[in-house]
Amino acid sequence: MFKVIIVEDEDIIRNGLLLTVDWLSIDCTIVGTASNGLEGLNIIRSQKPDIVITDIKMPIMDGIEMLKKQ
Repeated sequence: MFKVIIVEDEDIIRNGLLLTVDWLSIDCTIVGTASNGLEGLNIIRSQKPDIVITDIKMPIMDGIEMLKKQ
C-alpha cells in the first residue's frame, strides 16, 4: 500500500481529492493532508509518504520549496 499526502491550500480541492478518488482501489492510503507548504513539510518528514500531491502556489511555503526542503 502506497502512503499519500495531499497538500493544497483550497479546501474544496483538497477535500475533493480526498473524497472523489477511490484510494483503496489503487492500493493507496491517505496518511495526511495540509493546507500550506510548511504543514506539508512537517507531514512529509513524519509520515515518509510514497506520493505527494501538491499545489505549487500556496501561502507560507510553495509546493516547490516544500519538496526541495524535504
